[in-house]
Amino acid sequence: MIFPAEDFFADAPRPTPLYAAVASASEANLWTSVNGWTTARIYSSVSGEYETAKSAAALADLGALARYAVRGREAAAFLGRLTTAPAVSLQVGESARGLMLDDQGHVIDLAEVSRLSEDLFLLTLPTPHARHIALGARGLDVAAEDISGQVAALGVFGPQTAGVLAAAGLKSASETLAASGILRGVETAARPIQFGAMPGVELIFPKEEALTIWERIMRRGAGAPIGLDALEILRLEAGGPRPGLDFTPAGKPGASPRTPEELGLAHLAPLDRGWFNGRRALRALAGKPRRRLISLSIDDEQSMAGAAVLQDGKPVGRITSCAWSPARKRIIAFADIDAASHGNNYEISVAGPAEGRVPAKLFETAESALARVFAGVQGNSTDFRR
Repeated sequence: MIFPAEDFFADAPRPTPLYAAVASASEANLWTSVNGWTTARIYSSVSGEYETAKSAAALADLGALARYAVRGREAAAFLGRLTTAPAVSLQVGESARGLMLDDQGHVIDLAEVSRLSEDLFLLTLPTPHARHIALGARGLDVAAEDISGQVAALGVFGPQTAGVLAAAGLKSASETLAASGILRGVETAARPIQFGAMPGVELIFPKEEALTIWERIMRRGAGAPIGLDALEILRLEAGGPRPGLDFTPAGKPGASPRTPEELGLAHLAPLDRGWFNGRRALRALAGKPRRRLISLSIDDEQSMAGAAVLQDGKPVGRITSCAWSPARKRIIAFADIDAASHGNNYEISVAGPAEGRVPAKLFETAESALARVFAGVQGNSTDFRR
């Protein structure tokens, strides 16, 4: 799951359920606000946290994300309409990614749905959507409870995730989900997640147990915390668009709405999945994108978000987010461009003392690879579940 854009002007951000635990691990003491929750930007160093995620196991406080416990006889059908995730076909212990769309087929938000028992699901979103969820549930045998502040959420990901959790004495994600079936009243529930190309586990537990679980993993499992700045590099390398930064969610003031295809996420809203909100509009819009969100590798060290993207000397778009990638040894970025200019080679306009143009090339990410495969197999059933 991807964090939304930071809310830099939030008044008095609240501490996440894990804040007291993670604050003790913060050497840099650099914080920001996400959805009104205090979230660490850096714990020790961006480079060190990035390398930990790549080579060992990183621990991320995911308490700033919105979570809803969805219960009831029609919970699966409700989530299958509210999101594009295949909620009805999920087995207990499975999770699937999807999108929330408006009636016009435009993206409201990213979504992840996890089935905890026959009639109990966990809905995880980058941003809260209580009103949208309540309106969608009218007339159905379903209840959606916002549990964001009631539970702590800790993401563990990286190549040594399984070993770290085993050393801490925690079960695997699928076993825990199948065994618990509830979010509260158990020591630890869990679900499989994926941050970029790295699989991991999200541990969900009562906020009263936050310090206990954190200390158990830190001392016995030897995981290390990771903040938003390092997560941002991993996100860009994986090709996951960030709501509020790479696109403005539909319905927000000043939004220029985007379809899943325009965001490179058509594989998360396949038209063969059955009815979901916005499906009829998507069918009419298929193959007619106005814009495209692409991943670029830039031969520069100072490109900034907002910089103009050029093709054949003409402006075709702008950089929406960027960061230095240690893996690629250059700046990587998302760019929002005119669909008609979609190609492999671009230039970025650079301001300041080194004013000029630098070359940029399209590169494939884990997300764009999924989109490419999907484009080649449209018409077949496509469930991106874990």
